[in-house]
Order: sequence, then C-alpha cells, then structure tokens
Amino acid sequence: MKTTTILINGSPFTYQDEVGDPFVYGSMSVDEMDSLLKLSTKLLDDCGISFFLAFGTLLGAVRESNFIKGDSDVDIIVTDEKKLYNSLPYLWEQGLYIDRIFEEELYSFHSEARHPVDFYIMRTPDHWMYKKWCVSIRGFFAPKRFFQTIVPDGCQLGDQRYPCPQNPERLLEWWYGKTWRIPQSKKATEDVLLRRIEKFPSKLLGKMRKKLKKMGRDKS
Repeated sequence: MKTTTILINGSPFTYQDEVGDPFVYGSMSVDEMDSLLKLSTKLLDDCGISFFLAFGTLLGAVRESNFIKGDSDVDIIVTDEKKLYNSLPYLWEQGLYIDRIFEEELYSFHSEARHPVDFYIMRTPDHWMYKKWCVSIRGFFAPKRFFQTIVPDGCQLGDQRYPCPQNPERLLEWWYGKTWRIPQSKKATEDVLLRRIEKFPSKLLGKMRKKLKKMGRDKS
C-alpha cells in the first residue's frame, strides 16, 4: 500500500493506493453485501452516474433472487468513467473509499468495514474492428447486443430493485456458459468466465472473415 495523490478538477485528492497489493477478499454475509450495494448505488445515484449489476452480483440476482452466499465482493458496471473519477472525493466523504484505479477498466472501493465493491468501466473499444459489435468491460470485449437496453428496476435483490440488462439470462449464459444456473465454487465460476471472454475476440474475427468471404463471393 502506498499514498497516492491525484488531481480532480484542479484539487489534490489523496488516497491509500493498493495497486500491486494482492486482492485478499474474505467472504461477506448476505446482509453485508446488501448494505454495501445499497450504499454504493445510492451514492452513484447522488452523483448522476448510470450503473447496472454485473458478474457475480447479477448472477445471484437472476439465479437465486438473492446474493450468492459466501461471495467476497459486489460487482457493478458504470458507463461514465470521467464522472466516476470526478466523484471520488464525494464518495470518500460518504464512506466509500477508493483503493485501486485501473483506468478504462476497474475502480475498486471498500466500505468502512473493509468490504469491497468493484466498479467496472464499460466503454467503446478503441480498435475500429470491434467498435460496431462490441463493448469493452474489464478490459475484455463483449457483444454490444446484450447491453442495448438497461432496465432501471430489472433485478430484485433483497428488498430493492436494481438496474440490469434486459434479458439478463442471455448475458449470463454468454458469460458463464449453458450451465450458469448450476451453482459452482467462486473459482470455478471465474475460470469459466475468463476462458469465455478471452476466446471471444478470435471467434468474432473468425465470423468477420467468413462474412467478408461471403460478401466477396456474392459480388463475383
């Protein structure tokens, strides 16, 4: 851990930077995850930052209508990194403390109880080949079609409803495979996710090559 100072709207902001430190997350109770999600989403609303549930938090909401017991963090996707960055001082004042910044990918926070919440950045890919069909989340590509419509109260968690993509089952199947409804260990679930998103660019390129070849044959 080191002390890092950054400029936000011309003013210095200092935080305890844990980039480079190992991610050591203990399991959280359902009540702890519920409180953390409520705090996080309230503050995002205060700042006018659009968000929706993601990864394990979305998986629990859709598969179990609850948080996944023993999960170690809360996962949220935001779409406006600049607004999130500029809101760091306010979030800090309200008890949500930034500890890791990976620009264009991930902002990790913790509560006063050291419970972690990850804000993943969704953005348009830089490469022209992927801009039309993909978004970039967590530094990986995902099909844009899954995120065309975000339903403001699409998922129930605890006693509140939260934003999530329309037809989240399709997204969860793409992330976690056809067996996503079957509970597995956290490591096994994350391994499946990583394998699938790492393979996606090559699969997409293969489809694009086939389409270009077909277009060439049609023209001839």
